[in-house]
Amino acid sequence: MKNILLGCLCLLIAILSVPASAKELRVGLAELDYPPFYFEKNGEYHGAALDISMAVAKKLGHELVFVRAPWGRIQAYLRSGSIDMMILYFKTKERARDVIYTKIPHINESSDLFILSNEDIEFEGQLNDLVAYKFGYVRGYSHGAEFDNAKHLSKHSFANEEQLIKGLANGRIDIGVGNKQTIIKHTVLLKLNQKIRFLSPSLHVGKNYIAFSKTRKDAQELEDEFSSQLKVFMKSDKYRTILKKYNFDSY
Repeated sequence: MKNILLGCLCLLIAILSVPASAKELRVGLAELDYPPFYFEKNGEYHGAALDISMAVAKKLGHELVFVRAPWGRIQAYLRSGSIDMMILYFKTKERARDVIYTKIPHINESSDLFILSNEDIEFEGQLNDLVAYKFGYVRGYSHGAEFDNAKHLSKHSFANEEQLIKGLANGRIDIGVGNKQTIIKHTVLLKLNQKIRFLSPSLHVGKNYIAFSKTRKDAQELEDEFSSQLKVFMKSDKYRTILKKYNFDSY
């Protein structure tokens, strides 16, 4: 009897030692890599936003499972609850209808303008100076309120970065909008990197958040625990090491 009671006690301790909230969380990623924030190499996932989110999730006893699809479909999955969270999400009024954001951002992201190298377009920080040109961007992405809400600009959406770059190369648009490091990666793959150049300054530098689908009944609980752990993690050497690894400035 004593051995039975001792065995039951050990089993109870083992059960209690497992985090009560341990579970899989489905994370939406675009179909194409988005370096340096997330990308796949040799069958493994890497990237600054991904490494940060995985470290925080591990501390909380969660396992992140990645779901890849075209960006527009990923956002539809988020609205329907087919995925649980995003690890790299700008704040916009439209998106706020579908998600609960962590209380603090974990990484910054820039939006940059790029053109064909043989064009003489100049940019001094004022979009109104570029009203004569056609802009291209990946649908569903945010590039700051000024660009997102600019009804007077000629804007054309594309499904992904490769189509955006090809649209610029074949003359469908005059100016592309995207994250500089991501665009460089895809122009190299397309062997078009020598044919584009970036305009300065950046169009927008924004704060990115982890966000949870409101379809989850425990969305607020997840936000609370991730926000609390994120505050701790961002003070750690490991967080600073991740930023340095992917060539981000100190946060």
